[in-house]
Amino acid sequence: MFDKVRWHVCLLLATGLMFGLATPVAVGSTTIEVWTLALSPAFDDFVNRMIASFEESHPEIAVNWVDVPFGAMVHKLTVAIAAGQPPDAVNLNTPWIIEFAAANALAPVDDYFPPVERYIFWEGLWNANIVGESCYGVPWYVDSIPILIYNREIFEQAGLDPDAPPATWEEMTEYARVIKEELGLYGFCPTIIAHRELSLMGVPLVTPDGKAAAFNVPAAVERLEWYQMLYNEELMPRELGGFMQARHLFGARQLAMFVAGVSQVKHIEINFPDVFEVTDVAPAPTGVDGRFHAAGWSWSIPHNARHPREGAAFIRWATSPYWQAEFSKLASIVPSTKIGLHTDPWFLERMEEDPNVKAQVIASRMLPYGINMDAPFFTRIPPGKFSPVTRIIAEYWVAAIRGEYTAEEALSLAERLVNEVLRN
Repeated sequence: MFDKVRWHVCLLLATGLMFGLATPVAVGSTTIEVWTLALSPAFDDFVNRMIASFEESHPEIAVNWVDVPFGAMVHKLTVAIAAGQPPDAVNLNTPWIIEFAAANALAPVDDYFPPVERYIFWEGLWNANIVGESCYGVPWYVDSIPILIYNREIFEQAGLDPDAPPATWEEMTEYARVIKEELGLYGFCPTIIAHRELSLMGVPLVTPDGKAAAFNVPAAVERLEWYQMLYNEELMPRELGGFMQARHLFGARQLAMFVAGVSQVKHIEINFPDVFEVTDVAPAPTGVDGRFHAAGWSWSIPHNARHPREGAAFIRWATSPYWQAEFSKLASIVPSTKIGLHTDPWFLERMEEDPNVKAQVIASRMLPYGINMDAPFFTRIPPGKFSPVTRIIAEYWVAAIRGEYTAEEALSLAERLVNEVLRN
């Protein structure tokens, strides 16, 4: 996806330059345009309340809010930038930020957020938006933090303590064996994203200079052989259907536990209310040093925004701990700030009664160790090569799980092909 977006952005920006489109100069205007992504109509009241509060505190600035559907954002923003009529602040995900920044379409937010202000955000989230030496996005909310979702009733039926869910991958394996032996059900259904599995175990994907593969090491073999064992012993579904299959099986009471983002708890409540009554949540097992993949949404400023400083002022307001906590009361998300839900009385008072809130508090407590394992700052994969590199790793990883290769063979073959990609 990264490469497709880059091509699209570069093409339209080049078209704008060919027709002599220039950055307009703001002359005394105090109206800024702010674009959010797929928040309307569900969160109209919240966004309007936040904007009203901002305008009251900044009477010299008026906000024109535009909500853009998810599927339209890349094209709409590219055209607006090329035409010299971009928003002053725009809500994007990390992959889009990386591609727009690589096309010189965004302004570094470092220019507007000095180090003392960046400190309120978790470092792993801020670093996710770094391209080269600059950061191009201010973290807003996080919706991808792994939570262990489990069925207390199945635990009890299998003779397991529902108040002591597994805390490590080894314990997950043992629990899965017990559940399989006692009830004939699957213990868990993993979502397998190979390059993140490697990163989870502390295995670098490429060398620090990004010129060669670095993942063919004993720790990678060990992790892949663990998956092969799960597959061979049928401790996980052999379809390897990921979290979509996991949701279905969990809702059908055919799965004891799975790891997913906090929003999946709400999905269970809405779609499987009877199962929700026996659902509980806990921190998911993590990798070395407690690391896990965390991803979310950020605010960026187009390079030719007419009112970048005013746009930055709005971003500062929207990403403040207060407004992020207010948003989290309405959506299954977690703030990107160090002042999070784990210190907020509203959430702490409700977490024992509502698994949704409990999941949010757990996720907030985990965030100090969160890393975006797809970000260039972390992977060191050169621009334009993330997709082919991770695709190769995924293909051989899954083939090995299914028994087509030994772990050593799969990693060696993937290493050879990745090195070819990196050399070209």
